[in-house]
Amino acid sequence: MRRQLLLLALLCALCGAERAAAQYYTWGSDPPQKWSAIRTPDVRMIYPDTVAGIARRTLFYIRSVRPDIGYGFRHGPMRIPFVMHPENFQSNGLVMYLPKRVEFLTSPAVDSYSMPWYKQLVAHEYRHAVQYNNLNRGLIRILSYLIGQQGSTVGLLFMPLWALEGDAVMNETEMSSYGRGRQPRFTIEYRALGYEVLRRRNCDKWFCGSFRDFVPDHYQMGYQMVAYGYDRYGDEIWDKTLRYGVRNAYMLTFSTSVALRKFYGTGEGILFRDAFADLNRFWDSLPKVADSGRTLTPLPEKNYTTYTHPVSLNDTTLVALKTDFDRPSRLVAVDSRTGRERRRTWTGLVSSRPATDGQQIWWTEYRRSLLFPERVNSRLVVFDPEKKRPRTAPKLRNVLYPTPIGRSGALAWVEYTPDGHYTIVAEDSLRQRTAWPMPGFSEVHGLAWDNATERLYTLVTDDSGMWIGRIEPGEGLQAVTRGAYITLSDLRAADGKLYYGSIASGRDEAHCFDLGEGREYRLSTSTYGSFAPAPADSGAVW
Repeated sequence: MRRQLLLLALLCALCGAERAAAQYYTWGSDPPQKWSAIRTPDVRMIYPDTVAGIARRTLFYIRSVRPDIGYGFRHGPMRIPFVMHPENFQSNGLVMYLPKRVEFLTSPAVDSYSMPWYKQLVAHEYRHAVQYNNLNRGLIRILSYLIGQQGSTVGLLFMPLWALEGDAVMNETEMSSYGRGRQPRFTIEYRALGYEVLRRRNCDKWFCGSFRDFVPDHYQMGYQMVAYGYDRYGDEIWDKTLRYGVRNAYMLTFSTSVALRKFYGTGEGILFRDAFADLNRFWDSLPKVADSGRTLTPLPEKNYTTYTHPVSLNDTTLVALKTDFDRPSRLVAVDSRTGRERRRTWTGLVSSRPATDGQQIWWTEYRRSLLFPERVNSRLVVFDPEKKRPRTAPKLRNVLYPTPIGRSGALAWVEYTPDGHYTIVAEDSLRQRTAWPMPGFSEVHGLAWDNATERLYTLVTDDSGMWIGRIEPGEGLQAVTRGAYITLSDLRAADGKLYYGSIASGRDEAHCFDLGEGREYRLSTSTYGSFAPAPADSGAVW
């Protein structure tokens, strides 16, 4: 107690030494809009009038999960406002003090899984409100009375970032239809690393990251450690750890390790090693799966290089998006006979995959407003291989999944409006447009044109999960498959067949749906995962 009073006196002296100039964390300003609020005893929704429907829907999810969102902790979520930002395409969410609030970027994530975006946000971010409420106790609460919400931020020292985010991902997984923890892609890097994560005596690299080697993020690591801790030591492990930290505030960031050792005979490093040793034993027990495909391009040693979204440009050349640690992303042309590649153009921050009709290449990129940081659009970009630089299409600002319709010069794409609705748009060579609005708040996560059936196909997410739909002229969206909690991705089409990624087998694999026969089958097997299948002109699949 004497140490706590000494620390409190020191903080008060520092605050009184000169006039306090508060520092507030902000994502930036929104464009001018009319704002409204919904007040309930538990939360306050603050939103532009354009997203009133999304705000009510989100409030329904918040009230639905509130009775159980605090499971494992002594105190439930704090009373906190939710602020909605509808014009930022870079989907995200955060919970923050200074001032305290939950911020939602309401545009659904482009690369998502089989659960609506607003459910994902509520299940994850509202759990942070539980953590913050349990951190704001004891000396930390006294500081908040004296110096405002600046004092409450000190409590964040007593729960490391990996534990904060890992616990939120675990809650998102257990309380929602299909959280990240159930996605094979969420563990792919650790499965590939295997026992390599246990070979170093010092595991700080996995906690702190690296500028030299690829290290999975704190969401992936934190989820595995938190889940293992709950399973081995019980549901109160993080409640007891937090309470010990806020009651012994003089320990600051060391309180987590001290509490884990005091109550459970472990520590952060030991917990990390135990969790991943257990995981590797489990992964080793699974049946071994060989790669059914062959590698076209040689990968450099000790470099994290990724090729994504391959698509045939002609009989001998494919185009793919390439990224690595030391250079910006770029489009590369790869000779399918030799594997030799050359850069065609640099790209910006790509929001949706490239597509081509054999003459031009289209994709979309995020573009931030120069005036309002919270206005981030998705712009259509077109590249002619005979020219040096790509150009941005004018007047198209909220565009995803550009899709050429045959070789006639027609183009289709997906538009998203800030009120939460998607529309599929097709434009012919005469600039005449046809639009098909999507029903309700269903999300669109892919678009493809099939030359055999002469129809557009799309991936849709709603409360039933993910499913494949077809656009019928004059009728609109028709279901091809039933909704299921199975993540589908990267839709392509050709010759009466749909190509996409699916986790139906328990792994990320390339799948095909034969439209003529009405059946689905798997195209590939892979040790770790196969992604973004696309038909090749030779009859093979990239």
